[in-house]
Amino acid sequence: MGQTLARVEMEIAFARMLERLPGLALACAPEELAFRDSVVYGVHALPVTWSGEGA
Repeated sequence: MGQTLARVEMEIAFARMLERLPGLALACAPEELAFRDSVVYGVHALPVTWSGEGA
């Protein structure tokens, strides 16, 4: 149950963050992201840029 709740929380948090900061964008091509190969799923780093819009 904890893992499911954490995923829902992150989905909501990222959606709200992108709504509030529309100038936030991925700083590389999605296929360039390196994913972790372990029990915890995710990326090693998430490079972003921000144009300052919506601040």
